[in-house]
Amino acid sequence: MFSISITNIEKVLIVRKETNPYMKLPEYYSKFLSIFNYLEAKKLLPLRGPGTNYTIKLEKVNGKEPIVP
Repeated sequence: MFSISITNIEKVLIVRKETNPYMKLPEYYSKFLSIFNYLEAKKLLPLRGPGTNYTIKLEKVNGKEPIVP
């Protein structure tokens, strides 16, 4: 059985303020802070949509084509 309350819905709909990753991430992830940049993340290309076609070029390994699942 699944139940939900108005309180749960309101909690989900609250607009959250940006979190500062510099304050939240452990120090050993500091070299990766640039990937948590909110403004840079907003610049990402759309994942799907008309005219969207991504290709991944695979490199040869030891002169052989890689095996693709």
